[in-house]
Amino acid sequence: MKTKLFNILFVMTLVSFTSCKKDLKEIIADTKQATFTVYTFDEYGSPSGSGSGFFIDKDGTAISNFHVLDGSTKAVIKTEDGIEYEIDQVLASDEKWDIAKFTVKNIANKEFPFLTFANKVVEQGDKVYNISAPLGLEHSVSEGIVSSLRSDSHGKVIQITAPISPGSSGSAILDERGEVIAVATFQKQGGQNLNFGVSIDSDRLTLLSQNDFIKKHPDFNKKDNFIILNIPDEGDGEVTLHALEFKSDATIAYLSYTNLDMAYESLVIWCELNMGDESFTIYDKDRNKKYHVVSSTIGVDKENGTDVALASNYRFKVYFPAIKEQLNNIDIMTGPTTRDWHFRNINLNQYREKIAYDSEKYIKEYAYSTMHKGDLAEAASVFNSILEENPEDVQALNAMGIISYVIDNNMDALHYFTKAIETHPNNTLGLHNRSYLYKYQKEYKKAIEDISKVISIDSAQPDNYYFRAMIYVELEKFEEAITDFTKALDSEDFKEESLMYFYRALCYAQLGKAQKAINDVQTAYNYNSDPEMEQTLQELWAKLHQ
Repeated sequence: MKTKLFNILFVMTLVSFTSCKKDLKEIIADTKQATFTVYTFDEYGSPSGSGSGFFIDKDGTAISNFHVLDGSTKAVIKTEDGIEYEIDQVLASDEKWDIAKFTVKNIANKEFPFLTFANKVVEQGDKVYNISAPLGLEHSVSEGIVSSLRSDSHGKVIQITAPISPGSSGSAILDERGEVIAVATFQKQGGQNLNFGVSIDSDRLTLLSQNDFIKKHPDFNKKDNFIILNIPDEGDGEVTLHALEFKSDATIAYLSYTNLDMAYESLVIWCELNMGDESFTIYDKDRNKKYHVVSSTIGVDKENGTDVALASNYRFKVYFPAIKEQLNNIDIMTGPTTRDWHFRNINLNQYREKIAYDSEKYIKEYAYSTMHKGDLAEAASVFNSILEENPEDVQALNAMGIISYVIDNNMDALHYFTKAIETHPNNTLGLHNRSYLYKYQKEYKKAIEDISKVISIDSAQPDNYYFRAMIYVELEKFEEAITDFTKALDSEDFKEESLMYFYRALCYAQLGKAQKAINDVQTAYNYNSDPEMEQTLQELWAKLHQ
């Protein structure tokens, strides 16, 4: 009788033990449903980085790293089924431990799949798994073992061989039962498989009562009238309208300019005031009402403008009067010409309902934002990750070409621009940049071919005639240069451009057409406001009258 009872208990124990274990496919299936990608937005509404996280109960309470949310004003998560939820409240957080617990806006009262914490003591050699979004590659699976148990400034940490990368931060490190033993947090550079997670269990999380994150970021998710947009302008997309904020004393547009044009080693941007529709204007299309700029954080005219270096991103704010009515359908423009910035047909209600973003565009905007901090290495890393997924991505190719040029790697720059042109023959930015690279290398014939292709694609853009004219000047083809300068001067963009008349005057002078040169010098003088240029024009005037 005892033997029979022992056998029954043994079988029951064996069944119980084996039922707790899951194969890898089961763990992946269960964990993917409970794991999500985190996308954060900074004080400008600009993408500030992505990470991972996971649910710990059916109501949508979730865990990620403190540093994933750090610096953000708003954040959204994207679950395995592609549904997005805005992060609602950070309930508790510990910056030293690098843990944040939060809720999501769950209007539909959905029940979420969630992960449980392990009760088993972790040991060296235990098998572990990780499912996360390294570099934005959602639901990537890796496996390894616990290589060591350590302590550092985070407290107890678990060193694992399972690969993790930027974007994996905040994801669950799982044991062979699919239960959480740690949160992926950091990796050591310069070595192999030096990946770490902070140890976590249900008891320690329950005791977490402090909230370092809210102390540091009290305005998180409290800007109800802060609407995130991240819309590129209709031109070359070098300007992005990140957000609009409707305050009681002002309406603020948050923007950035990214200089990826080799024609401008340092480009000047400015915002003129008291110019009506000729400067920044919000047009309320529903009420046929306009609001004009009252101030900005960039220069007020060309002479006192703000410099934006090549391969950099500059952020600025534009202030309008306080708008009391709720705007729905709007345009935002800086003027009527092709060189002005236009953001048209914006339906604000669409953006009020939820934070609108596309994960692919988000990653690119994040890369541009790193240029704001001057971190070209980080930008290059992100753009390279984009090209690994899509080798023909034209924006990443052009950006990598510019970064390569700036770090004095012209061979790689030529490769990226050529690849952009081969895969997207009508991409004018790639042709434009390669033309300037050829000009820089004094391969003027190739430079002319590229800029001429740009003109055949976009004959309405007067800048391109000016750029080609300057190459003709290098070749001493002054008749051709005069033809292009004239086409540029016939446009609204350049008709009062003093420098353009000056250049054409020089070409006329080279051809011995003194009277035409004198006429252009006189016109240039009338439009000029630069004291140094005034002196130059006077000297040329004197020479032409000798």
